Amino acid sequence: MMNREERLAAEALDLRDQLNATRFTKRELSKLGLLAGSAYFGVRGLSLRKALAATVTSPKTTPWKEPMPVPRVAEKTSLPGYETGNHQWCKGYFEPKKEYLLEVQASEHKFHSDLPASTIWSYGNNGFAGTMIDAEYGDPIMIRVKNNLDAGHKGFGQPEISTHLHNFHTAVESDGGPWNWTRPGGHRDQHYTLCRAGFTDPRYQETFGDPRESLTTLFFHDHRPEFTSSNCYRGLVGMFRLFDKEEDTGREGKGWNLPCGEYDVPLVFADQQFDPRNGLRTFNQLAVDGFLGDKLTVNGKIQPFFEVKPRKYRFRLLNAGPSRFYRIHFRNGGKNQPFTQITASGNFLPQARKNLATTDVWVAERSDIVFDFSRFAGQKVYLSNSLVMRDDGRGTDIGATTNPDAVANQLVEFRVGTWAERDDSTVPDRFRELPPVDMGAVARTRVWKFERLNGTWRINGQIWDPEIDHDPAYVDNPLVQVRKDTAEIWQLESSSGGWEHPVHIHFEEGIAIRNNGALIPEGQRYRSDVHRMSGNKLQVYMKFRDFPDPVFYNNGPKGDIGRYVMHCHNMLHEDHSMMATWTIVP
Repeated sequence: MMNREERLAAEALDLRDQLNATRFTKRELSKLGLLAGSAYFGVRGLSLRKALAATVTSPKTTPWKEPMPVPRVAEKTSLPGYETGNHQWCKGYFEPKKEYLLEVQASEHKFHSDLPASTIWSYGNNGFAGTMIDAEYGDPIMIRVKNNLDAGHKGFGQPEISTHLHNFHTAVESDGGPWNWTRPGGHRDQHYTLCRAGFTDPRYQETFGDPRESLTTLFFHDHRPEFTSSNCYRGLVGMFRLFDKEEDTGREGKGWNLPCGEYDVPLVFADQQFDPRNGLRTFNQLAVDGFLGDKLTVNGKIQPFFEVKPRKYRFRLLNAGPSRFYRIHFRNGGKNQPFTQITASGNFLPQARKNLATTDVWVAERSDIVFDFSRFAGQKVYLSNSLVMRDDGRGTDIGATTNPDAVANQLVEFRVGTWAERDDSTVPDRFRELPPVDMGAVARTRVWKFERLNGTWRINGQIWDPEIDHDPAYVDNPLVQVRKDTAEIWQLESSSGGWEHPVHIHFEEGIAIRNNGALIPEGQRYRSDVHRMSGNKLQVYMKFRDFPDPVFYNNGPKGDIGRYVMHCHNMLHEDHSMMATWTIVP
């Protein structure tokens, strides 16, 4: 016999299933009048709002039963029929040296052996976030993304896809923004120059761009407008490691000599929720403020163990969302154990941050850290999360604390070998310097306000509407035009009220120089594609280089070539209109 809370949760899940089966967006439901406070949707006297907000508790699972999987590196292949002329800076410039096929398909996956298999979508049949691409600067690639999903799919997620390589310096036709998605049965070819920003500058042509603009840890994910959160939650996330042939080589004894090979391990965080009645995964596409699962997974497993050798490891942390932030600790003996952070937002820091006790990872952020297990031979070390989120997903519950040693907050159990292990890897004190902030090159200051008005997410007072944004007249006459080969200050402003927004800017990274009017010291600056907004005002130095290619621009549809987006990467905020389009023009 269910109590009232259990009955409400069961009815809420039934209602979610009905709504997910329609694949309506929030905008469409609003037009139908289904989001009014008095609206009902086939549920006995149950308000839709209350149903969607009901608490759901996943079935219990036993920790440390299964090993943690490691994403598989995709194998090169041969792609017949792609056209180099369809891509900027490709034909005659950066023609592909390597080709990859990513087949998006449905499969069954167990997040824990105590739960039944749930249907996931993935890039290949390698499990949740189980496919990874390794690339090197100077070796251009072509990736074909083939959509093998079922057009008649029912449930959360939209079987139309658009794959975004997050934070790469990419031509718009390969950026995977919220345009030109691929329907089931189709495919899209995406070209990556494997050049750094500034590659058209004569000073940097031999190094494939400015070496100070090098990236290292990226990821790719689905970007279908209005369904990004549900499609990524389904599993459309993958790691992308980018190596430098001179310094971050991925080879033992070369360059910076960081831990590499089997000691370079991605950790993909994603929280999940499961139906307490049947153990199947569930999602709330219409949770406008954010969605929090009560089961925390790493590489697609709930509380796995991972056997390590007593030596240094490089862990690439990725928060795959959709809404939860993490505060990461390594714990042993009831104490935090120190580690070194070498990257932020997937970029090497000018100076390594050593002897850290914690680091925060917001949605879409990547942080590479190095942890030395040599002091813990024969022991267990736990990766824990101690950050408390507000129940509605709006952001951090400031001031709230929790115990990182509580089993519910532990993510991975590292089992350290007992033997002595040779370890020749090193961690430098310094990496690359930042590119200069040249205020003399700034053409203008542009203000972006991230707001919530009348219960709706907006940027500069505008709701991002795909019907308007895709209209040819709007494409030909873009509202926001950025001049190529200039610099701007982008002032990002967010209102208060406890809302937190990890704001992601496509195409170009920026360097935050002021926060709430105070100058950020140079030693605290870093390059980033994700900017943390929490009732603050951030000034970010931006440059716009290399694209669009003049030859390509003069022979194509002008307005569509330089179009990019900026959005909140709390994916529910993004899906519910917190996105803006901007266009680079010659």
